[in-house]
Amino acid sequence: MGEVIPCGCANIFTCEKEPNCVPLSFEFNFTTNRFYMNILNTVIIAISVVVCAIPEGLPLAVTIALSYSSEQMRELNNLVRKLTSSETMGSATHICSDKTGTLTMNKMTVMGIMSSGKIFCTDDAKKGISSDFNNKANSVTVEGSGNSLMDLIFSSIMWNSSAFIEVHTEAAKIQEFGKYQTKGNVTEQGIINFLAEIYDYEGAINRRNELDDGDVACLIPFSSKRKKASIAVHDRGNN
Repeated sequence: MGEVIPCGCANIFTCEKEPNCVPLSFEFNFTTNRFYMNILNTVIIAISVVVCAIPEGLPLAVTIALSYSSEQMRELNNLVRKLTSSETMGSATHICSDKTGTLTMNKMTVMGIMSSGKIFCTDDAKKGISSDFNNKANSVTVEGSGNSLMDLIFSSIMWNSSAFIEVHTEAAKIQEFGKYQTKGNVTEQGIINFLAEIYDYEGAINRRNELDDGDVACLIPFSSKRKKASIAVHDRGNN
């Protein structure tokens, strides 16, 4: 090998002056230097390949990622119906869950009653308050009607309730739901079930059938402004 002689030329491949020289300075000129032009062309081709590949491969990559996330959530007993939901849940900071029908059985039960300035309540829904309240309400006579307070309450509930009692005759439905099943608004169902504890379901149905819809004089539907519904009924017994 010959002696290395630095000559200070700008070409890093061959020297025009000495064959064994080492350049001391470099001029970064991409237009005249073949080495840097090759690097530049390689970078341009790589960027072109990436730009062309991303639109085609991105949906597949996203789908695979979402599928994997959904599988991980399924192991945590969280069923994902739509793949995009896992992406949405990943950015969630708070989860608000509806209580009724989700965390509870969606079966309303009467726990307390206030009537004639007296409060009847219970801490245990299984014990009920129907018997105690019925005895007290039956002992009070409504002035001007001659009927007991319990009769007035029963009629008022039935006039204002959209829920109803369905009687099952098929064996399969009787086995699943029982002979009687309340349907409609769940709050009104709870109130009707309370009455059924007093009169039983058959007695509640008979009492409701005694009410004639033709006696309704005026009906004002529920509104959020009034926060109540109203009904005026003609009492045939007392005119």
